[in-house]
Amino acid sequence: MGLEHLLEALERDANAQIDQLLAQARAEANRITAAATAALAQRRGTATDARERTRRREVEQAVTRARRTARRSVLEARERLLERVFAAARGELPAAAAGPGYRAGLPAALDGALAAVGHEQVVIRCPEALARDLEQLRPESESVSVVVDPATGSGFRLTTADGAVEVDATLESRLDRLRPELARRVLAQLELEP
Repeated sequence: MGLEHLLEALERDANAQIDQLLAQARAEANRITAAATAALAQRRGTATDARERTRRREVEQAVTRARRTARRSVLEARERLLERVFAAARGELPAAAAGPGYRAGLPAALDGALAAVGHEQVVIRCPEALARDLEQLRPESESVSVVVDPATGSGFRLTTADGAVEVDATLESRLDRLRPELARRVLAQLELEP
């Protein structure tokens, strides 16, 4: 029986060793699985964060582009509106130049233009509708002459004989000089309207 006891003892020791090795292998497998799961979760989190940052950046860029496009559309619409307003105003300038208000201010405008060129010989260019008035208002010297020029616009242009100095006293040039201020006022009126 000694051999039988010995074989049983060896078998018990072998089974105990097997159980111990299996337990160690299971523990190592669980540790590896846990580490792999944690690493995978970290990689997924990193990838998700990166995708989220990319999406957020893309959304911010899309919003910025949309805002720029909308702003550009608004600015273009305002510019088209201002062009229509100033085109309509330009269309009214010939009637304004023929009106009593402009005619009443014509002597002061001519005096100011003549003062700007001093005692030079000058030519006053104007449309036919203003020629008679300017002939009557011009100084009685031969150094000032009035010439009918339909291309002058609404008002008159005074030019020195040598062409070195020109005083543009047309309503079109006044409108152009006042355009920035008038544009601000027109746009301010748009902001006030409901």
